[in-house]
Amino acid sequence: MSESSEAQEPCRCVNLCCKSMLVFGEAFECDPEYQAGVVNFWCTQTSKGQGPDGEVVALDPCSRRERSCHREF
Repeated sequence: MSESSEAQEPCRCVNLCCKSMLVFGEAFECDPEYQAGVVNFWCTQTSKGQGPDGEVVALDPCSRRERSCHREF
């Protein structure tokens, strides 16, 4: 795999968390109660729905490596 394709693949931040992740771990999307777009995510650095950079915490935005607070999982 080339460096350019690796840079484009989403890799969620290690600080992203939701209830389904606590119960199901990496298989959190298999949780029957998990609904993409409806889940309440929080950042373990801030314990809020906003990251240290002041931006919203969610699966898609927290999978962008260009965020200043992103720490690869």
